[in-house]
Amino acid sequence: MAKDYRDFGIGTSAKSASVPRQDLIQKWWTVPTDEMPAAIASNVRFIQEHQGQRMTQQLISTRLYGNLSLMGTNGLTYSKMASVVNSLRDRISYNVVSSCIDTVTSKMAKNKPKPLFLTSGGDYKKQSRAKKLNKFIDGVFYANKAHDLGVEIFRDACIVGEGVVHVYHEDGKVKYERILSGELLVDELEGFYGTPRSLYRNKNVDRGVLKAMFPGADKAILEANSSTPDDLAFSPTISDVVHVTESWHLPSGKDKKDGMHVISLNKSILFKEQYDHDHFPFVFFRWNKRPWGYWGQGLAEQIQNIQLEINKILWVIQRSMHLQGSFKVLLENGSKLVKEHFNNDIGALIMYSGVKPEYIVPPIVAPEVYSHLQTLKNAAYEQAGVSQLSASSKKPDGLDSGKALREYDDIESERFTVVGQAYEKFYLDLAHLTIRVAKECYEETGELSIQVPGKKFIESIDWKDAELDHNDYVMKVFPVSSLPDEPAGRLATIQEYAQAGYISPQQAKRLLDFPDLEAEENMANAGEDYLHEILEDMQEEGEYTAPEPYDDLQLARKLALDYYSYGKCQGLEEEKLELYRRFLDQIDVLTGANAPPAGVLAGGGQPQAAPQPPQQSDLIPNSPNPVTPGAQ
Repeated sequence: MAKDYRDFGIGTSAKSASVPRQDLIQKWWTVPTDEMPAAIASNVRFIQEHQGQRMTQQLISTRLYGNLSLMGTNGLTYSKMASVVNSLRDRISYNVVSSCIDTVTSKMAKNKPKPLFLTSGGDYKKQSRAKKLNKFIDGVFYANKAHDLGVEIFRDACIVGEGVVHVYHEDGKVKYERILSGELLVDELEGFYGTPRSLYRNKNVDRGVLKAMFPGADKAILEANSSTPDDLAFSPTISDVVHVTESWHLPSGKDKKDGMHVISLNKSILFKEQYDHDHFPFVFFRWNKRPWGYWGQGLAEQIQNIQLEINKILWVIQRSMHLQGSFKVLLENGSKLVKEHFNNDIGALIMYSGVKPEYIVPPIVAPEVYSHLQTLKNAAYEQAGVSQLSASSKKPDGLDSGKALREYDDIESERFTVVGQAYEKFYLDLAHLTIRVAKECYEETGELSIQVPGKKFIESIDWKDAELDHNDYVMKVFPVSSLPDEPAGRLATIQEYAQAGYISPQQAKRLLDFPDLEAEENMANAGEDYLHEILEDMQEEGEYTAPEPYDDLQLARKLALDYYSYGKCQGLEEEKLELYRRFLDQIDVLTGANAPPAGVLAGGGQPQAAPQPPQQSDLIPNSPNPVTPGAQ
């Protein structure tokens, strides 16, 4: 790892000090199509030459995180042999940047925020569509591994300042793509308030893939340059790739038609369309939003000076160990002593005449150096908002109870309140953009469905059944993994919720989420899950399933009444309400609801035995645990 900025070998290009010709900087979205490639290339070149400091900072941050000597952002330069040579230098290091980033990522990205669509005063039909929209988004998230992708995006933001996801549709599906922020370019002045009107993306694409995407542009693709001339001169490659620029310009007003989306090569246009949206097709997560400007600040940048100072101190310690890390022998001039007697033999004899030789062990490194090193480490973790104990996966001594662990976890979590809110908003923005892209995909193809995995089977959700007008719903996000991770802390929290009546014992068991409980819970809740399934089918599809004597009829009656009352409140169709009445009537027949009251037997007899008391729940010691009828 570099000891100083001079060791990075990266500097702003001298071209950045030059001022380009103003006649080359054009509004590319207003020029004729044949002039667009040159106008776009001119604007991109201008931004690249005047934002060398941004790329320099990204390279420094990436190298500090990975101990690599990256020489550029292009794929050609990521595989430089110099990276391997420099990373294997004979030196000691302590990568506090990597430790802090990995710790924060593990701590924050463990949550899996779930967007939830809520109707605003909607009737039953709108609420039904909202439920299907929730399932649709769940299916898209599952198909694209959104929460796994979110971990990478969070880490990217910690390293370079922002993580980016591109949302698009291809082959009749909504897809997500992780973007390296170095591929994106925005004019500094235009993005000063964080709302630029134009955005550019540079990417190297395989020539064969590009020809398959744009079959009518074979000649232009064959004549296009492979990557950029500077990269080719610096590092030749056998890859047949083409440098492609994708540009967006937002419309200047609600009813304006000057928005534009263009995919271009250095001399030709591959794709061009009018762009009517007021936002780009990207979702951003930033570790720290700067007071002004479009790009964020990463954790690596915040603690890079501490890392560089740690590198210097470790270098001093290593050299000191090498030069003074052994004992010394003081011999007076003229001493008659055989030097070969100084060896590592056990019980060796040293013969001397005159003054006796003296062994000394000088101090190798001053204690203040180690103290300063530890101070720097602490400062880095404090800047990141985590403790060294968290980085090493250790808990403080003496914190063994669930309550203590939860309070300790809360103290660290408060430091990331703003970051956590930004991470949840990232998933909200991702869901919003997914809906927009799904609508576009459906309008182009006429069909769009997603497979949603459930507990028992995979359900197919059609977009036409889930689509809602944006004025008919609001979105909220809920972190799925908000309970403590430690078993003691999780158990204590769930017990408190259960004792307070916030959750039932059955829900408490599910929230424990211990692997050995999963099979038991699946069996224990099978009856209730079945009843919910058939009652929801009556509500959603109008399909009737009669109760059976083997069902939990008491629970079935309670749930059916709940569904019936809810349906009346939400304006459910009369024919579906009649299904619930029919269901309740059949339960009354099976349970003998019209029979004589309990305790009055035929002939006037009396009950022969008192009822057994209900079983006690381990989760709620002072409350009875309802026993399923027929259970022993």
